[in-house]
Amino acid sequence: VSPAARIVSSDLTDKVSVGHTFDFVVESDIAPVVEVLGPARRPVRADIVPAASPSSGYRVKFEPVEVGDHSVEVRLPGSGHVEGSPFLLKAYSAEKVVVTDIRPGVVGKSVSFGINASQAGAGNLEIIVAVGGKNVPNFVQSEGNARFKVNFKPTEAATHSLSVRFNGYPVPGSPFACHVTHAPVSLSKAIATGECLRQAPVKAESVFELEGFDGIDPQVLITAPSGDTVTSRVSFRDEVHLVAFVPTSVGRHLISVTANDQHINGSPFSCNVFDVSRVSISGLDPRSTMASLGVPLTFSVDAAGAGEGTLELVVSTATSTVKAEVTACARGLYDVTFIPQSCEPHFVNITFNDLPVEGSPFRCEVQQNTQHVQVGNTTLIDLMADDQTVEIFDPENKLVPFTLSRKAAEFRAAKIGQYVVRYIDQETRNFIAARTINVFDPSMVKIVEVGEAYCHKPASLVVSTNEAGQGTLTSMVRCGGLEVPHSIRGTANGGVWEIVYHPTRVAPHKIMILYNQVPISNKAIEINVLAPAMSKEITVNGLGLYQARVGKTTSFAIDTVGHPAREFDVVVSGPGGQALPVRCYQTKGGHLQAEFTVQKVGQCLIDVLHQSKPLMGSPYTCESYDPTKIQLQKVPKMNLCANSPISWIVQSESAGVAEIEVTVLSPTGQNVPVKLTQQDDYEHSIEFVPQAAGHYKATVMYGGEAVPNSPITFAVQSAGGKSDSHASGNGLEVAHRGKETSFVVFCPTAPNVQIERTDEQAERIEPRIKNMGNNQWKIFYTILTVGRYEIRASCTNRGPLPGSPWNIACLDPAKVTPIGGWGSCLDGSGKLVLPSKIVFDTSMAGPGELTCYVDDAEVMVEKQGSGKCALFLSDDGLAKGEHSFDLTWSGLPISQSPGFVYVTGMTIGSDRVVLTGRGLTTAQVGEVSHFTIDATDALSGKPEVHMAYDDGEPLPVTLLQPRPNELIWLASYNPHKSTGGPLSLEVEWNGRIIKGCPLTIPVGPAVDAAKVLCSGEGLRNGVVGREIKSWIDTRRAGPGELTAHCAGPRKVAYCELYDHGDATFTLNVKPQEPGRHTLTIKYGGQHVPGSPYTLRVVGAPDASKVRVYGPGIEHGVLATFQSRFIVDTRGAGAGQLTVRVRGPKGAFRVEMQRESQKDRTILCKYDPTEPGDYRVEVKWAGELVPGSPFPVLIFDTQEELKRFLHGN
Repeated sequence: VSPAARIVSSDLTDKVSVGHTFDFVVESDIAPVVEVLGPARRPVRADIVPAASPSSGYRVKFEPVEVGDHSVEVRLPGSGHVEGSPFLLKAYSAEKVVVTDIRPGVVGKSVSFGINASQAGAGNLEIIVAVGGKNVPNFVQSEGNARFKVNFKPTEAATHSLSVRFNGYPVPGSPFACHVTHAPVSLSKAIATGECLRQAPVKAESVFELEGFDGIDPQVLITAPSGDTVTSRVSFRDEVHLVAFVPTSVGRHLISVTANDQHINGSPFSCNVFDVSRVSISGLDPRSTMASLGVPLTFSVDAAGAGEGTLELVVSTATSTVKAEVTACARGLYDVTFIPQSCEPHFVNITFNDLPVEGSPFRCEVQQNTQHVQVGNTTLIDLMADDQTVEIFDPENKLVPFTLSRKAAEFRAAKIGQYVVRYIDQETRNFIAARTINVFDPSMVKIVEVGEAYCHKPASLVVSTNEAGQGTLTSMVRCGGLEVPHSIRGTANGGVWEIVYHPTRVAPHKIMILYNQVPISNKAIEINVLAPAMSKEITVNGLGLYQARVGKTTSFAIDTVGHPAREFDVVVSGPGGQALPVRCYQTKGGHLQAEFTVQKVGQCLIDVLHQSKPLMGSPYTCESYDPTKIQLQKVPKMNLCANSPISWIVQSESAGVAEIEVTVLSPTGQNVPVKLTQQDDYEHSIEFVPQAAGHYKATVMYGGEAVPNSPITFAVQSAGGKSDSHASGNGLEVAHRGKETSFVVFCPTAPNVQIERTDEQAERIEPRIKNMGNNQWKIFYTILTVGRYEIRASCTNRGPLPGSPWNIACLDPAKVTPIGGWGSCLDGSGKLVLPSKIVFDTSMAGPGELTCYVDDAEVMVEKQGSGKCALFLSDDGLAKGEHSFDLTWSGLPISQSPGFVYVTGMTIGSDRVVLTGRGLTTAQVGEVSHFTIDATDALSGKPEVHMAYDDGEPLPVTLLQPRPNELIWLASYNPHKSTGGPLSLEVEWNGRIIKGCPLTIPVGPAVDAAKVLCSGEGLRNGVVGREIKSWIDTRRAGPGELTAHCAGPRKVAYCELYDHGDATFTLNVKPQEPGRHTLTIKYGGQHVPGSPYTLRVVGAPDASKVRVYGPGIEHGVLATFQSRFIVDTRGAGAGQLTVRVRGPKGAFRVEMQRESQKDRTILCKYDPTEPGDYRVEVKWAGELVPGSPFPVLIFDTQEELKRFLHGN
């Protein structure tokens, strides 16, 4: 800015009329350069003349010719803007204001007419209604888009003058004349009474009464919120008219009652129609909800769709009422929490507008809150309030010492039996509530009797729990991975239980006994099931009939009942139908023993024949399994806290079918309850909750054998009691793109969780919070874009959680792909044969690390930059055959990668040459195709390439070696025709044809990009951070390569092409910044019609940038209250403004107007009619703006306002 020059003018305004000259003075020694641009950015001529006084500078004059904003820029030659430049001038035209609908009126009845100023520009309307030299009050109502409705109520029967001026200029035709006549005589005694004039239920008949009509028939018109007319029925009885109607929709209805075309007193009436059936209650289902003594119970009330009304809620018992806290989560959505103080049933009564909600009163049974604790463990007890303490009594009714820390009492449970915890007020020592803690010892569960087990007959096991304390006995019975039906019989008082199971296989059965979900021993009880007693039939028995461990000898026995061995045949078919060698020999007991070894995971068929006839039950299905193929996924390593669940996944897709056994030992060596849940056919979730700090040891067994990386040790930190706020779980470490991830927060109230991308896009992820009870909240979130994110979590009045914020990476392992695809890395039978070199493209997979293991030995990964990683898989030190191959992206498995690699032991130089590239699979006429010859792992030599059409015509191939010291060549060729059939490619190395050659390459016709069709909103505009879609049809353009690229002012937008498989595509573009974007779409290297496209991208809505100010959101006096206020949305992005005003008796209509569609400043007004509490709610794009809702108190007198302000 040049300080030597400035714009000065005493009458400088921001508006000027079209056709009138606007001038201003520039104080400068030299003539300025002035540029005036109209609304369409067209220049407007400006005249610059010296001012009357040479020292005053120069006078600038110009005349606007069209309505709209004019930009005025004043510069000095060769310099910048002068002071006061640039500035904006709004041009208007009173000639474009149109006045409509002027009709004759009657005295005492409202008369209205319309004004359309939408084409007139920015300005102020001045409306004067006069009769006989006196002004008549008028009221202006905005109808949007600069259209207004003016109302006035005449009191004299004479012609009224209507004067309309715009920014001081009369509009065409002003002043207008409106003829007013005397009104017909109305009925002053006519009245309407009835509750339904104020509110009424939906789909139910409502009746109101009309009196004092003196023989005149009333006219009734009822209008629904949609504008439809509601049918009404008028009957006459005992000098009273009865009006009945049945509303069918929720919302405010207008009831107009007239006589002789005149409204009676109070008409039209506003009736609020509500629907109590649309009030829904969740969390009080008696089948799934059981309240616990002293534990908060929260349920939800959703009345958002029920209309306006009063919701009343009372929680009570037979003797008293219980305090309930109500939290408003959203409009019409509430969370209600109460704490049961006694074990008697609690009743929740809920009414809406005095009508009971369906199901009310709701009955809640309250149970004694019993907690099961293993003997010897340290136990934490949460205190219900700050002013409370506890007394703890052991089974012998002796006081137990405890320590207090962080709102929790901690003591050691040293005896088996019932501990009683009494909650006491610290000051008064009054009893508040009690709870019971059951201390048990699973090791004291004794096996009393083990009965013999025979196939197809019930077998039993007798167990005594007399010395173990109170608890629940459960069991699991398995045979070769198959669950065996069983039941538990007995009485709790006797303490002796009988486990009855029904074996159907002559094979060992494993029985795992649990007490309060804790195993009574580390190993299951194994019982041999025998063939039916005294059976003279030939029987086959043994676990090898049903289950086999890969790589180990499996066996079963045949009871020949004296028949010679030569009469028996055993045939075993392995996975894929391959015959397996079987060894049979006679045992000392006279049985025939059959042994075989399975080398692959899958199903085997075992045929047992006697004299060429199958025995009973033959063929048998045997499941082979390999525990070494089990993968432990999502094993947490950080943020492990006491009382927080620890979970991970067992993936068994490649391991076959067998039983999973999991045991977890606490720091004191005791078994911990473990929850095993099957999530998918091959996926199980394991979860346990550590009760104290220390090292926990988890052992995972598959088919009775420990899996790789088992046992797992978890280092758990102390986090105090459950009332302390902390978080833990896999969701705080890594997220899988497109898959729901979760973590757990311990917090007394619902936590505040924010998940936001840390780069410049600042994308925010909306979490889903689920109340798990007992101060435990589970946070679910799903991220759709890879990148780095930050998780912030805090509890109300407690601040951020320990460890917050957490930095996580969202990854997509499916995007880790070899360049050229997996097909280019595998041989003809789909196997990955070593040695091999694979270059991966990881640019779209997110910020992760590639890790590779072959037979549990890590393989080094070479990072090459630009999102690429190279992996050299050598066969050195590996025996011929199959080897496990584990490829992960920051711990997440890459699903497309093979699970095994193979060593043939017959590798020669030509077999080590690898061909890659798109030019090996397809070619296009007139388009150069490429492929790569990689001989890095081969012996020294040079490739020879031969290519020819099917008709024998050769096609030259160009070879280029970029680096002479590397055995890598780039080959290129350009087909000139497609009629000669496909191309045949042969590559030789040292005179030997390399593996896979010759290759057949189809040649497609030339591409015609002009026939590609593009359509959709994604070719025109969009919003930052949101995907915009368009559709591309290439069916008429021939085969070719489709590419898309979108660039903004400074950043490149994310583009994704989705192939529908029928030559049509969906293009998803996600802009990262606002502004003009250029979208380039090419087909076969050529622009498609319309490309490059210009996209207009606007910013995402940001309610925090909206400012609200003005007297309408401040306290005031009714007589002088100015209800207008300004909403400034500049910088808030694209969005919709919503303003709601609620007064003492309901909602108010809000008038909103702006001077132009481009104007980001909106003037809002409402019309309060009585003193009281008002609430102004302002939302931008559905979110509350800063400060909203605004409380406004309107008083009757100035003295009341002063007293209120002085009191505050």
